[in-house]
Amino acid sequence: MTEIYPSFYSGFKCIANLCEDSCCKDWDIDIDSETERFYMTVKGATGDKIRKKLVTDEYGERVFKAEGGRCPFWNCDMLCDIYIDLGEEHLSHTCDTFPRVKVNYGDFCENLLSFACPEAARIMLRCEGNPYADFGGKAELETAEEAGDLMSFLLKARTRSAEILLDSSMPFEYRLADCLEFNAQVQKIIEGAEPAPLSDKFEAPGSVRFIFEMHLGFEIMSDRWRKALEDVISRADSLKPSADFVRDFEKFALYYIYRYYLEAIHSGDVLYSLKRIVCAYIVTGRLDADFAKKGYPLPRMRLLQRYSKEVEHSYDNTEALNAEFDRDRRFEVEALIALLEAIA
Repeated sequence: MTEIYPSFYSGFKCIANLCEDSCCKDWDIDIDSETERFYMTVKGATGDKIRKKLVTDEYGERVFKAEGGRCPFWNCDMLCDIYIDLGEEHLSHTCDTFPRVKVNYGDFCENLLSFACPEAARIMLRCEGNPYADFGGKAELETAEEAGDLMSFLLKARTRSAEILLDSSMPFEYRLADCLEFNAQVQKIIEGAEPAPLSDKFEAPGSVRFIFEMHLGFEIMSDRWRKALEDVISRADSLKPSADFVRDFEKFALYYIYRYYLEAIHSGDVLYSLKRIVCAYIVTGRLDADFAKKGYPLPRMRLLQRYSKEVEHSYDNTEALNAEFDRDRRFEVEALIALLEAIA
C-alpha cells in the first residue's frame, strides 16, 4: 500500500485546551467497536459514566452525544477526562486521529488534515503556492496506472484543476468558471461521451441569495453561524470578496480538490466537488466582506474553519448539497459559470 502525505502534514500537533474551537465542541463523538469493548470493562466512576453516556444515535452508530454543545467528557479546563483517566491509547479512533484524514483508494492511501480544525487550518493557510505540489505525484500515478485507467485519468484531471484555480492572472471567479468548464468535459469523458462545447443559453441566476437560503436550511450547530448567514443574506449581492480573502480561499479550494475530487472513482461525478467549492466561495467570501466592515468579529481562518465544520463535516448537509445540485437547475454547470462571470 502506497501512503501519500503532503509536506505540511507532519507539522500538525494538537494544541488541546489552547484551541479556540475544540473538536470536543458541537459534535457527537463516534465510538468504534474496539474502543467500546474496552470501555465496557472500565471500572469505577469513569467506567460508570462512560456506560451511561454511550448511546446509539439515529444512524445506528455508537456515540457520546453532545450535551449543551460539549462532549460529556470535555471538562471545565477544556481537557478530556478519558485522556486524563485512561490514557491517550484508549481514546476512540475518531478522537485519536482527528483532524488527520486517511482516504483509502485500494492501491494507495492519501493522508490529509481537515480544515475543520483551527490549528490544521492555520498550517494550511500559512503554506505558500500550492501546498499539495509534492502530494503523491509520480508514485501515485504509477500506482494508479497499474490499478486502472480511470484513477490515472482522475489524478491528472485533479492536478490540472488545481493549476487552473491557482492561475492568478485572472479573477478567482473566472478561475472557478474555467475549472467548472474543464471538469464538465472531464465528466463527459467519464460518462463515455465526446467532449463538446457547453451551451451558452443559460442565464445567470439573478442573485446569490439562493445559495445562502440553501445553507440556512441545513443542519446548523452554532447560533453564531446561523446569525451570520441571516445578517448577510439580504446584502449578499452587494458584497465582494477582497483580494486578501481570495489568497486564503485558494488554500481552502485546493483542500476541497485534494480531499474530494477522487470520490468520483465511486460516485462517477467530478462536478460535485467543484460545485461545493463554488458554494463555499459565495458564502464565505461575502461573510468575510461583511466581517471586514464590522472589524472582523470572527477571524478569516475561523470563518473558513467554521464552514468546514458546519457544512463539510455533516453527512446530512453533504447529502443535501448533492441533492440540490441534482435537483435545482441553478446549479447546472452553465448556470454557475454564468453566475460567476456576472459577479466577477
